[in-house]
Amino acid sequence: MRENFRFSTDIRVRLPETDAMGIVFHGAFFTYLEVGRMDYVRNLGLAGSHAQPIRDFANVVARACCDFRSSAHFDDPLVVHVRIAEIRKTSFRFEFLIVHKSEARVVAEGHTVHVAIDAATGKPVPVPDSFREKIRRFEGQALSEPA
Repeated sequence: MRENFRFSTDIRVRLPETDAMGIVFHGAFFTYLEVGRMDYVRNLGLAGSHAQPIRDFANVVARACCDFRSSAHFDDPLVVHVRIAEIRKTSFRFEFLIVHKSEARVVAEGHTVHVAIDAATGKPVPVPDSFREKIRRFEGQALSEPA
């Protein structure tokens, strides 16, 4: 599993992310996915601005899923493994694996699907070739590009 990921970033669970039982609230995991996603694009030199997180084009999240495998608690060290697994004509899919760093157990798995859009109209547009090529070089043959 982890061997499928070429990028990871560390997160430490903060107190406001936990519930009354001291367990990470399920909604906080979507923040962890976002942190991982932004660190990934920043690492590849693709980061833009607050208004357009990926420099070369606007995109929206069309789907976000997270499966919870085991609990995490306040101050736990987590590693968020991130990859772009697939790029289609107008969309691309990030995959995530969140692991407890010191215990090496899977805490959560997830994915997000993003659609490239024209910022003015909100209509889907093709994923730019420059983005595709950068991801292709980084991810190698693990990247799926269905027609």
